[in-house]
Amino acid sequence: ISHVTGIPHSPTGQAIVERAHRTLKEMLQKQKGGMALGTPSERLAKALYVLNFLNRWTEGEPAMLKHFNSLSEGLRPVPQQEKAQVLVKNLAINQWEGPYP
Repeated sequence: ISHVTGIPHSPTGQAIVERAHRTLKEMLQKQKGGMALGTPSERLAKALYVLNFLNRWTEGEPAMLKHFNSLSEGLRPVPQQEKAQVLVKNLAINQWEGPYP
């Protein structure tokens, strides 16, 4: 998540902020059917997670991979044991699985 402020009273300066709001609102609307019983904070957290980690429409890689790959670019190959470990919750059985590299 990046905090971006626009220029007051300038439609051009507000364009980036308004586009981010629109993208978030569209994601919330898409997910509304599947999480009708979720609280607003749960729905917002899920929408932000999807936009920041699972979305592949920006340069072909999720933001998470871009971040971790940028840390190791040009320095040295990262051994398997030093890569970020990720746990994934299986909602069907309500248990955490992993860690996955």
